[in-house]
Amino acid sequence: MLDDCKNSRETWQAVETMLQGWLKERREVLVKYTAIAATLDRDAPLERVNEGIERLCQILVDYVSAGHFEVFLALQKEAEIFADGSGEVAGELIPNIGDTTEVILGFDEKYPADSLDDLDADLSLLGEMLETRFALEDRLIAILHGSHAAQLAAD
Repeated sequence: MLDDCKNSRETWQAVETMLQGWLKERREVLVKYTAIAATLDRDAPLERVNEGIERLCQILVDYVSAGHFEVFLALQKEAEIFADGSGEVAGELIPNIGDTTEVILGFDEKYPADSLDDLDADLSLLGEMLETRFALEDRLIAILHGSHAAQLAAD
């Protein structure tokens, strides 16, 4: 997708389109996460909770994978094209975002499960990791993509 771009404006627009789809997926992660928490509050049967967890894990893995293998690479490519030093920030933030991946994928590997004894604690840890990850991702997007939008507007 980015390889077909002819200039920095086209590159920025392609990344913007990718980001919008990815951030929509992130909202879906939050919806699924919240739905599981609400299900637990109503003492739902194990099967129903596991169905919700399965849907969460599917979107969660898709979201994390798209981030690492598409979005972050596109942001780095954009930084290279703009050549404004923002790529250094990506080099600092992306490993920190990667630190959250282990916990997120650990949740995916553990659930759905035959027992939900640890689910409250695991959901709490997952929620903390998602909060950390989202904050880092937002910072990455603002510093790289947002600053480039300002540059394009000034041109």
